[in-house]
Amino acid sequence: MKHVIKNDVSFNVTDDKQFAYFWNTVFPNHWEDFTFQVLDHYLHPDGNYLDIGSWVGPTLLYAANKAKHSFGVEPDSVAYEALKKNIKLNSELEEKITIINKALSYKSGTMNLYKRTQFGDSSSSLVQSLSDEFQTIAVSTLKELVREYKITDLSLIKMDIEGGEYLLIPSMQKYLKRYKPPLYLSLHPEFLKSSMIKRCPDYSARKLRKSYIKKVKKLINSLDMYDYIYFSPLKRIEKSKLLQALLKNDAPIELLFTTTPFNLKL
Repeated sequence: MKHVIKNDVSFNVTDDKQFAYFWNTVFPNHWEDFTFQVLDHYLHPDGNYLDIGSWVGPTLLYAANKAKHSFGVEPDSVAYEALKKNIKLNSELEEKITIINKALSYKSGTMNLYKRTQFGDSSSSLVQSLSDEFQTIAVSTLKELVREYKITDLSLIKMDIEGGEYLLIPSMQKYLKRYKPPLYLSLHPEFLKSSMIKRCPDYSARKLRKSYIKKVKKLINSLDMYDYIYFSPLKRIEKSKLLQALLKNDAPIELLFTTTPFNLKL
């Protein structure tokens, strides 16, 4: 067992060799600083948290120290087993966490979850990119999930699903428009692009580009209910400029969507 500390939060995790480097070296340092600033800002004891793509628990266990109840969604079987073990090591947090071994998408039933290098490495995705190897997993819509687990009063939704966001976000539009929870979204354009190339090898570069732009536009239009968009605590972008900004970027990027200004005192 290992005791890890991030900012003012600490919890226990297993000493599993597959994840040791992350917990020992990556997590304690400047890994996703903006992510934890967002968690600190929005989470409180009277509100709940939805973590879509929980992996082995870094954000979920952190959030459980702050939110009323934290719901974690993780479809990768290797990551999910590690996540369960990590939660078990924190008895004071266990009753405040619900983990769900499925993916969220635009439909319910089953879908293929593809690996990139190995399952459990935080990069498995519903969009196929590098590998043909997959797990068949259960999937549901957000509407079904919130009804089944009685999820209400969300202070924050965090989503990091390695390209699956392009499938999921448009299907969430009605929910987001009604409740407008702050949304912290990781985008993975390189996953989507490599998936399109793999699925459509006969497409010309022009046709692939046109299809990619269409998918990015659809995602952005599905988030039109949010007035404020942030790349970082100090960098806001206007909605009218978001499309061009995203089309220029192939690296993973985190964005905060809110209905009120993100006034963070640094």
